[in-house]
Amino acid sequence: MQVFVALDGLKKKGQATSEDIAPVESLIAEAFSIIDKAVKVGTIHRNKGGHQKSRLSRAKKALEIQLGLYSPVAAS
Repeated sequence: MQVFVALDGLKKKGQATSEDIAPVESLIAEAFSIIDKAVKVGTIHRNKGGHQKSRLSRAKKALEIQLGLYSPVAAS
């Protein structure tokens, strides 16, 4: 998928800002739309669609954590 290629490119770059992640977010939004349409038509099962969307979100969040753009907060 294009999203994973873009995320790998940013990971290899090392120094990225939130402006660099904006194109990736638009790719993720487009992928979400495609996945939702495939689930609606019945091409893929809704659980698989949820798994794919979760995989994309996790990859983006992992990159943000690695670059220091996001720091998870422990639940109190």
